[in-house]
Amino acid sequence: MRIKLGIRGHDIPGAPFESIEEFIKGYKQFDLDYLQLVYKKAFRNFEMEPHFLLKLAEELKNNDIRVAMIGAYFNMIHPDDWKRLDGMVYFEQCMETAKVFDCELVGSETGSANGDKWTYNPYNHTEEAFHRVESTTATLRAYGKEFGARPIIEGAYAHTIYTPDQLKKLTDAAFITDVTIDVFNYLNIDNYRQADEIFDRSLELFGDMIRVFHIKDFNVVDGKLVQCGIGKGIMNWKQYIPRIIRECPEAVLILEGVTGEDIQPSIEYIRSFENE
Repeated sequence: MRIKLGIRGHDIPGAPFESIEEFIKGYKQFDLDYLQLVYKKAFRNFEMEPHFLLKLAEELKNNDIRVAMIGAYFNMIHPDDWKRLDGMVYFEQCMETAKVFDCELVGSETGSANGDKWTYNPYNHTEEAFHRVESTTATLRAYGKEFGARPIIEGAYAHTIYTPDQLKKLTDAAFITDVTIDVFNYLNIDNYRQADEIFDRSLELFGDMIRVFHIKDFNVVDGKLVQCGIGKGIMNWKQYIPRIIRECPEAVLILEGVTGEDIQPSIEYIRSFENE
């Protein structure tokens, strides 16, 4: 079975790109089928211009590149209401354009009261912050119905949705049907040894609601979690990948934050599980 494997467009060497042709060339040097597309980060001086998006969609299809998710990450509890609303409008614009790419999913994390820093703030883990996120995601879900698009939500320890159980609380409350699981996002220096439990709990709670897995690896260096190439760290991918193949066969694995010389060996490592 071929693993549904992709990468964020802005992690491709050379990003952000000046042209669609350069973007396609950069992507095609790797053995991948899928893409997490973040317009603003993949292309230099990007503007939401219909002709460009139609041309991009055409070229992606011509090259058998599938868009698993359009990334429109914004801070849902940003203390600056104008920035929060601006992010929400952009997310809605991405939902309007998703169908051009035969894509149904537009993704975001939930954010932090620290604004542009997206770092931990005690307020992030309060009920008030949760209800603000719930209201926002419910609004986006309702908006996307007209365009055949759905929000796909991702948790992170420093943010409002800081555990798999909090993510389940949100999906139940806001009627969200799609999630991204990034085990690394839930980790910090105090809980990183619980990665297996977080992975297990995510599969238990969400099953085929998991449409995207963000694939990261890490080591502990000077008391900090530092990302590295897949298979070069302490994340238990030898256990996780076979379970994803068995239990979430339709999910797409997206390399996130894997860059430069780490990309090719990371792809080879993941592909090695296809014949097991």
